[in-house]
Amino acid sequence: MKRISNVYKAVYSIDHLREVYAQVRRGCNNIKGLYYYDCFESSNLYVIADLLKNKCYKFNKYHIFLIKEPKYRLIMSENIPDKVVNHVISRYLLLPAVDHKLIDTNVATTTNKGSGYAYDMLHKYLRKLIFLKKNVYVLKIDIRKYFYNIDHNIVREKLKKEINDKDALELIYASLDTTNEEYVNKEIMQVKNNEIKRVKKLSISEKEKDKKIKDIMKIPIYKKDKGLGIGNMTSQILAVYYLNDVDHYIKEELKCKYYIRYMDDLIILDTDYLKLKRYLPIIEKRINMLNLEINDKSRIIDLKRGFSFLGYTYFLKNNLIIKVNNKTMRRIKKHLGVVKRKNKNKYILSLASYKGFFERADYFSQVYLY
Repeated sequence: MKRISNVYKAVYSIDHLREVYAQVRRGCNNIKGLYYYDCFESSNLYVIADLLKNKCYKFNKYHIFLIKEPKYRLIMSENIPDKVVNHVISRYLLLPAVDHKLIDTNVATTTNKGSGYAYDMLHKYLRKLIFLKKNVYVLKIDIRKYFYNIDHNIVREKLKKEINDKDALELIYASLDTTNEEYVNKEIMQVKNNEIKRVKKLSISEKEKDKKIKDIMKIPIYKKDKGLGIGNMTSQILAVYYLNDVDHYIKEELKCKYYIRYMDDLIILDTDYLKLKRYLPIIEKRINMLNLEINDKSRIIDLKRGFSFLGYTYFLKNNLIIKVNNKTMRRIKKHLGVVKRKNKNKYILSLASYKGFFERADYFSQVYLY
């Protein structure tokens, strides 16, 4: 397929920058930052356009912190100019280059897809296989610390095959390499150590303290030329794209008809257990070629025993049963409890946002009574 070319000029178009700023503005929680940016919106966007046009835009430092509820999660927040630039890279460089290369069942974060699309696709596949009146098996493959182990050099080589524009590639690489900055790991270690000190002072049992500290320690740091910035728009697209060759191999070479990938979660459905058993090491080898490893949760499961995917548990009795899995239920209850204590109005909105999620299951959860 022909590479896209002569695309760099799209990133410093003031009209494009205005469009992506409107998108950034809708999703940004930094009210104070937005206020000051809005006061001089046009001049701020023209500064970005000028820096990009002259190829001298420099990414700023992330604001790195931890979210504690419902579980520990590292956040790497960009300032507003960097958000704008990452969005314009995504919309006008990355998506035109890679979106049409993705298989239909690679469903995370892409246009008109997402978890709802994955649910519908999986439900359709399961119904088809159950209709055959044979045992149904699920090969689940999960990749260890996916975002933190994506190899920058492999990304570069992949993108060279898609984009024939040196300036466009250099800007993407600059965004990619922000995780190589020395301060990043220092700040990650600092926020982890600060949280451990805070936990040790809490009035909770030693067992609870130990669990929290173990969860904090599991948060990785970045290796040189490895990993994507957590939360970047460009990171999401590159993570979706990185396994694209594996997707095509599974669908086109192994002829797996019932295959779905949501970021680093891969599932293949079949009625032939031995075929899936044969495919697992073959697929693992392909994934290893990208300097990634699958984790111990990867295995083949009989549908009668049940499997979990994207927050639901699926199992077969007389009919297909779909339930919200216990881990997701606990996470949602914990999240709603935190929101309810802090903001009653936001709690009501959160309940409404979960309605569609619960309606897909075979029962309504008591979470609404929490």
